[in-house]
Amino acid sequence: MIDQHYGTQTVNRGAVMPGMLVRHKDATWTASANSRGRLYLHRGAERTYTNELLVEVYLNGMGNGLSH
Repeated sequence: MIDQHYGTQTVNRGAVMPGMLVRHKDATWTASANSRGRLYLHRGAERTYTNELLVEVYLNGMGNGLSH
């Protein structure tokens, strides 16, 4: 889990940029790429992707997506 964030927001998968922190399967993941209808995520040595249209991103103090 990350130390400090200002909530989460559900956004379209296409709006997620590389480096943004995403909540997926009750864990925090870093978005790495968004191509071919998939959002690729990584966390340490683990890698996965999601086809879900809406994903939950963590917000910073300005209300924008939190980047790692």
